[in-house]
Amino acid sequence: MPRILIVEDDPQISKSLKLNLKLSGFDVQDASTVSEAWSALKNHHFDLVCLDIGLPDGNGLDLCEKIRTTGDDVPILFISALTEEKTVVKAISSGGDDYLRKPFGMDELKARIHKALRRFSIAPTVMNLGPLSVDSAKRVATFAGQLITLSRKELEILMILMKKSGDVVTRESILSLLYDESETFDRTIDSHMSHLRKKLREVAGVGIQIVSVYGLGYRLELNQKA
Repeated sequence: MPRILIVEDDPQISKSLKLNLKLSGFDVQDASTVSEAWSALKNHHFDLVCLDIGLPDGNGLDLCEKIRTTGDDVPILFISALTEEKTVVKAISSGGDDYLRKPFGMDELKARIHKALRRFSIAPTVMNLGPLSVDSAKRVATFAGQLITLSRKELEILMILMKKSGDVVTRESILSLLYDESETFDRTIDSHMSHLRKKLREVAGVGIQIVSVYGLGYRLELNQKA
């Protein structure tokens, strides 16, 4: 039974979410402050976090970043009444997986939860491209045995490219796998891709390259002459 942490300071919303998700077969715990949420995350395992931004003792964006600094890659779904594009982009850049604007329907919330859970329950797989290796179970990437320190989103992009190494992967397919609102998050792909390329160069030189195919997308290539 998937376990969900709801971080929401409005008691009516929290109660409604908890009740509906429990009826849908989820094990649900709630928290109304950053400190309560942090304590719950330190002491229990969760399969997903529904996180509001405005909280009495802090900011959900800061909490998300704090969670990511610990190496925890639990899926985080922001639920907020804030609708500005810059807030949505900041939420995703801080480590969030999705953003749902209030008010929303329970069917949409459950659909997004199921999508996030599916994405993080892929069967353990080790993918290799020459000396480049990615273990999706341990969520680590190495080149010739050397660890490549990647953010969660960078690792997911690398896994998507490795699954079709040698073939072009469109921006649209990457966006659809990582996010639910491709127009909103389109700019973040460029940032993640830039950081991923830089980190690959630092350990692999030109041995592994992400090639941009104009008008189409990206292709991961092994340079055997390097």
